[in-house]
This record gives sequence, structure tokens and C-alpha cells, in this order.
Amino acid sequence: MREDVQLEGGVGRLAGHLYMPELAPPFPTILLCHGLTSCKENYGEFARFLQQEGFAVLAYDCRGHGQSAGSLDGEAWRDVGVVLDYCRRHPRVDANRIGLVGSSMGAHNGLRAAAEYPQLRTVVAFCTAPGAVLKMGLLSADYWHAIQASGGRVRIALPSYLTYLEGDDIFDLPARIRPRPMLFIHARDDELIPYVVSERLHASAGEESRLLLLESGGHRGPRHDPQVQREAANWLHHKL
Repeated sequence: MREDVQLEGGVGRLAGHLYMPELAPPFPTILLCHGLTSCKENYGEFARFLQQEGFAVLAYDCRGHGQSAGSLDGEAWRDVGVVLDYCRRHPRVDANRIGLVGSSMGAHNGLRAAAEYPQLRTVVAFCTAPGAVLKMGLLSADYWHAIQASGGRVRIALPSYLTYLEGDDIFDLPARIRPRPMLFIHARDDELIPYVVSERLHASAGEESRLLLLESGGHRGPRHDPQVQREAANWLHHKL
């Protein structure tokens, strides 16, 4: 079962898809966070897989993306808090068993949020995008030509978001999140974000965390790989 939901966030409406298992509640729940210029629909395959594994899943459009209001800015990571609050109040959700899966910018926002919201029990971070890489993409004409060709869309509040990225340092976040466990997943042939980013994040994440490096898959492939999806689900079953 999938339900369209509307949440009231800091910039207005946040659009989401809520997937519920056909089991007896309450459910462990996953917040699913997409990357820059993407949207919740691009994560439907992964959401349905997690739903079949017995998780409730809320995939949402970050501000400035998809059907959500507003523009991408330096406060975008706070959308995770809005989604978290919604899930914790939902009668079919186990409020003590909520985790997050994010990819690229979504992993960036997820780690930032986890450092602020201890209710997030674990984070699975695919190819986390540091501020420097996001800024590089925003200022690259080649990047935007590629995005246009792929159909990606985003509305950006450039002064706010660029200022945020210039002052951003995600590498101090794992130390603030631990001892909560984190799983970092990255392909060595990622064409957008060097895999050493995940190595560096994992190095400060503590003994309960794990790094999964793949030989291939590029930037987008790992989250579509059935074996990697299985690894992520097993991690979430164990940690939630």
C-alpha cells in the first residue's frame, strides 16, 4: 500500500509517498532522502523493496524538488526533522525504531539531521556528497547540461545554499552521531563523488559502523543493486 501525503514544513508543503507493509503494526520506519535534482519517484523501487521487508517507508521530495514547495537552501536538511516528526506521530509507526537512508545530497542532509535528532536510530548513507562537491556541481555548466539531458529539476535559493555549502563540513558529523551506528556505501568508480569521502566519514564513525566499498556501480548504481539493497535491509533489521 502506498499513500500520498502532504506535510507542512518550514517552507510550506512537503510531498511524500508513504509505504506501509501489509502486516500488523507498529512498524520500524525508514525515511528515504533523494539526491540533488532527483525526487521521491526515483526511489520507488528501493522503497517497495524495504516495504516488502516489513518496514514502513516515507520517501519525500526535499524542498525545491518534485512536488514540494520552496527552494533548496541552507536549511533544507531540516526537512528531515519535519518528516521525522510526522512519522513519530503516526499511529502505525514504532517511534523508537526510525532510521534514514539517503543518497548523495540526501545522505548529506541525513547525516546533518542525525547529528541534531537523536530519534534517528541509524543512517545508511550512499555516496555522501560533501559541501565542496555540491558547490562544484552547482557552479559547473557541464553538470547542468547533464542534468537537463536527464530530466532532473530543482529550484535553488543560490545565495543561501552557496553560503551554507561554503561553511559546511560534514566530516565532523559522525563523531556527533556515534555511538548510533552508520553504514556508508560507495562505489570505487563513482564518477561524481570520490569514494575516499565515505572512507573518511567512516573513520570517525565508531566501532558500531561499517563501510561497504563496491568495485563498480558509479554514482547511482549501488542503490539499484539487489545485493546492496539486501545488505542495507539486513543492516536496518539488525540496527532497528
